Amino acid sequence: MPKFAYFIMVHHKPAQFEWLMRAIHDPGDLFLIHVDLKSRLGLKADRKGVMDEVRRIVAGRPNVRLLPSRFTNWGGWSLSRILLDAMKTALAVDKDWSHFINLSGQCYPLKPLGELKRQIVEAGDVAHVEMRSIDSLPADDWHLQSRRIFETPVRAFALGRKPPPRDFTMGHKGSQWVILPRAFCAWAAAAPETQRIAAYLKTRQLSDELIAQALVENGPYRDRIAHHYGRAIVWPGPKLFGTEDLPFLQASPAWFGRKFDVATDARVLLTLAETGGYRPGPIPERLA
Repeated sequence: MPKFAYFIMVHHKPAQFEWLMRAIHDPGDLFLIHVDLKSRLGLKADRKGVMDEVRRIVAGRPNVRLLPSRFTNWGGWSLSRILLDAMKTALAVDKDWSHFINLSGQCYPLKPLGELKRQIVEAGDVAHVEMRSIDSLPADDWHLQSRRIFETPVRAFALGRKPPPRDFTMGHKGSQWVILPRAFCAWAAAAPETQRIAAYLKTRQLSDELIAQALVENGPYRDRIAHHYGRAIVWPGPKLFGTEDLPFLQASPAWFGRKFDVATDARVLLTLAETGGYRPGPIPERLA
């Protein structure tokens, strides 16, 4: 069985995170879990106790590491920085994994774990990264505004326009959710291209939808891009999947769907769990 390194970001809804961990946890894999510092501090009422719940869910699993909590913000460099740091951590703490997969706490697998792993490995040495040409974007796409960003611990603010980079190309955007072979991560961790790209994107809005794409475009994997990045996500949104989406999810070539909420629709998760052979997570009493 191949060994994967998972990086999972959690900021609320620990019950949904428990569904994910019950499905994909394999004692042979590496799991890096990050709980946003705003959630850990309980700065919002619905996030109080999230860290305690995450600790309960991963207790007794020696292959799970809780990363130091940091502030992360929508649209800010913090999301890109933590991705790069997670890749470096995974490389440093385990020498055997073949692929790095980032997930949110509201993701869920769409295929049985063995089939999912086999298909990823059989895809070969390719980067599963969504590459959407900037030139193909609709006129109202935020990335065409090229906004400069100023980030505080609790929020990122968009300022004026930022000029395009001069020392690398940036012709694509895409999802922040990726599946990367180990060799790509090792290159990115040491490459001078990463330093140049990071220096520019630190002050660019929505860098998390540009960082992996820029690394692929300017590195040795520019000609090794998978035909699909492995995720089922519906925009605008992302849409919260419900039972009505089961035909779409079951027909999708994707390995993971985002996003789900057992407190809103448990039936879609129960069906996917049964199909994948996964142990279901907790269901709110009002939905049981």
